[in-house]
Amino acid sequence: MILCFWFFCLTKKEDKVSKTREKLDHFTTGFRGVRKGLPDTMKSWSEWHHKAMASGAVDVKTKEMIALGMALVLRCPGCIVLHVQACKKLGVTREEILGVFEVAMVMGGGPTMTYCAELHDALEEFYTQELPKEGKA
Repeated sequence: MILCFWFFCLTKKEDKVSKTREKLDHFTTGFRGVRKGLPDTMKSWSEWHHKAMASGAVDVKTKEMIALGMALVLRCPGCIVLHVQACKKLGVTREEILGVFEVAMVMGGGPTMTYCAELHDALEEFYTQELPKEGKA
């Protein structure tokens, strides 16, 4: 069902990759810049983030999938890219990410669906498989 929306999200491959890398670079540059001005605050935030995302009652893979769903619902392009990248590193499949997107659309409605382009770009950047064809889940 959601795969029909992929048609609307397609752009030239070169554009998708450069936009995805651009978002990662933009975040990294901004994070480093703010860290210079607020070293104690940013160090505390980073430590808290790492503790919160560590395995516990919920495993790390599940936490990353939850974070990706929240990034989609909150409509944060940078977070979408960062969490797709983290999901890939943790072995989350493309199909699992599409499942997260389905739930995010339920919770976030149409506005979340419009971020399929960011999700698609990140999938293209970090996953080597072809996107599923329309009508296949």
